[in-house]
Amino acid sequence: MMRTKRFFINGLVLSCTTVFLRGVGVSFNVYITNTIGAEGIGLFGLIMSVYMLATTIASSGASLAATQLVTEELSFHCDRGIRRSMAVCLRYTLFFGLLSGCLLFFFAEPLGLYWLGDERTVRSLRLLAVSMPCIALSSAMNGYFTAVRRVTKGAMAQIFELGVKILVTVYALKIFVSRGIEYACMAVVGGGSVAEVASFLVMYLLYSYDAKRYKSQKEGEKQYLSRMLRIALPVAVSSYLRSGLVTLEHLLVPRGLKKFGASASASLAQYGVVHGMVMPVLLFPSAVLAAFAGLLVPELTEFQKQNKAAGINRVVSRTFRLTLTFAIGAAGIFFAFAKELGMAIYKSGDAALFIRFLAPLVMVMYTDSVTDAMLKGLNQQVYSMRYNIIDSAVSVALIYTILPRFGVNGYVAIIFITEILNAFLSINRLITITDFRIPVFKCIFLPIILILLSAYGVRLCLVIRLGYVPDGPGMLTLVIAVVAITYLSAITLIQKRQRF
Repeated sequence: MMRTKRFFINGLVLSCTTVFLRGVGVSFNVYITNTIGAEGIGLFGLIMSVYMLATTIASSGASLAATQLVTEELSFHCDRGIRRSMAVCLRYTLFFGLLSGCLLFFFAEPLGLYWLGDERTVRSLRLLAVSMPCIALSSAMNGYFTAVRRVTKGAMAQIFELGVKILVTVYALKIFVSRGIEYACMAVVGGGSVAEVASFLVMYLLYSYDAKRYKSQKEGEKQYLSRMLRIALPVAVSSYLRSGLVTLEHLLVPRGLKKFGASASASLAQYGVVHGMVMPVLLFPSAVLAAFAGLLVPELTEFQKQNKAAGINRVVSRTFRLTLTFAIGAAGIFFAFAKELGMAIYKSGDAALFIRFLAPLVMVMYTDSVTDAMLKGLNQQVYSMRYNIIDSAVSVALIYTILPRFGVNGYVAIIFITEILNAFLSINRLITITDFRIPVFKCIFLPIILILLSAYGVRLCLVIRLGYVPDGPGMLTLVIAVVAITYLSAITLIQKRQRF
């Protein structure tokens, strides 16, 4: 009982923190979009594609390795083992963080000129290099806080990081935005780098204080380096391939749109709308799922270490059903209120159109992300990364061949194909290694019917009563809340009657 209570308290803390951070992040993203424009967001997206590859090299699987090693030592109360595990993980990440930073700094010019194809990205890439060691070390400490179930420490560092990022970025934009898109991107990138360094300092202080509670000299299996490498290296190598393919994918999109007939400026703008504006909105509700999914990793690792198959099946089944219920509800709301959301958040008809196009994919993306977390908790991270690599490879091939012929509509189709493929492979693997099954009608069709009835029922009532659907941020939030409550009430009532 205490274990379940602790899990939900930690999940609630993480959920509230993540929702707050993403809410502020989306609002901040609107400010940046309005300040530097869609083309600026597109250029920033290109820079971020290299950033994601650099951070992948910097962390190199250390977060998952720290979580699993510390969880294993913690399950047998081996305090010395916890300290030794973290020492190994921190040294490992420091090496890769420095390596990543040096590569990014010294190869910024060829990356910007020949890979990204835009010399305006070079200075921003060098600014990103400064934060790589801090990002690497923070990833290991995040894994530690997840393993010991004290997520509030990591949440505090994230909130502090966001505050610093906003303050520094806003100040820098006021100074540099008038000098053009290159300097505007440098302001945004520089604000993020300063925030990463500040967050690392806070997290290191919190970690140093928290680790003092483990004082005994009891050790577990020892062989910390080899155990860590068995976890981290397969994830690292797979992540390198995956991130490299994702980076290539993001580089090919503007080029493919340009071959379709759009100008260089329009290509960056279309890319910016999809990735810089629409995707953050669609992924916003997943903050709740992401919080609980991260906590599932140590729980499932501990169950597996103690050979508790029944506990694993119970957790997997409940998590999957709840994830589908939540994801389908979010997808239905996005689909029904796409126009109002696009106009309320960005005042953009293009954003509204893409929100509606991509809304059905929300239930696939959310379910896939939680499934990946469960696979990692069950020591199936190699399979998870293998599927991600297949997904990215297929995406690159389709972007290269289809995008120049069908433009942005082809790109939307490619996103659907690759996301569904990844989710299918991951879910199939989870079914293979556990005993859970998916009741298709109760888990998929029933929630779809209920969210459509709820969303369009409320929408129809508003049109009949008011003649329109409110599109201001405040009233729209209230309308969506009514839809969510109606949907959850209906599905809860039906499930109770059917003993679902």
